[in-house]
Amino acid sequence: MTPAHQALHALKEGNRRFLSGARARSALDQQKMRGVLAKGQTPFAVILSCSDSRVPPEIIFDQDLGDLFVIRVAGNIVEPSQIASVEYAVGVLGTRLVVVMGHSGCGAVLVTVQAIEDPTIRPSIHMEAIVNRIETAVIERQDFEEARSLETKCRIAEMANIVNSVHRLMLSDVLRAAAESGDVLFLGSTYDMETGVVHWLE
Repeated sequence: MTPAHQALHALKEGNRRFLSGARARSALDQQKMRGVLAKGQTPFAVILSCSDSRVPPEIIFDQDLGDLFVIRVAGNIVEPSQIASVEYAVGVLGTRLVVVMGHSGCGAVLVTVQAIEDPTIRPSIHMEAIVNRIETAVIERQDFEEARSLETKCRIAEMANIVNSVHRLMLSDVLRAAAESGDVLFLGSTYDMETGVVHWLE
C-alpha cells in the first residue's frame, strides 16, 4: 500500500518523464509484468479523468500496467458508477490517492458553455446528462457570468467542474470517512494539452 504523498510524488515524476520523453520500458519488461499482474492488482493512485483520446493518464503520468486505477468519462463528471469505482479502489485495493483530472479544451465543457449561452442548443438526451452535471458547477458563479469570451468561460467551467467532481466523491460515506481520517488524499488537477504539463489544484 503506497502512502498518498509517495503516490503523488510518483505522478509528478512521471509527468516530468513524459515531458522529457525519458520513458524506458522494454517489451521483455512488459511481458514479465503481465505475468505478475495476472495474479492481482495494487494500483497506487486512482485517476478519474475525461474520455478524451488525447489525455490518457497512463501516458501522461508515464506509468506501467497495474500502476493506476483509471476511470474515464466524458467531462470527468462524477455519478454513482464513478463513486462506486473509487470506493472499490480505496476500500478493496487499498489505494490512498484519488485524483480528478480535467484538461484544457474539453469538448464536454465547451458544449455545456454553449448550451448555457444559447438555450436553443439542445444536446442529445444522453449528452444532456453530462451537460447538466457540468452546468451545476458554474451556474451560480459570478466570475462565469461576468466573463466576456467563450474561452474564458470554458476555462472557468473546466476548473469549477474539477472541483465539483472532487466534492461529489464526498457524497460517499466511505470516501468521506477516508478523507476525513487522513488515510486517503483527494486532489484535483488539470492537464494542459499544449504543454503536456499537469497542474495541481489546492
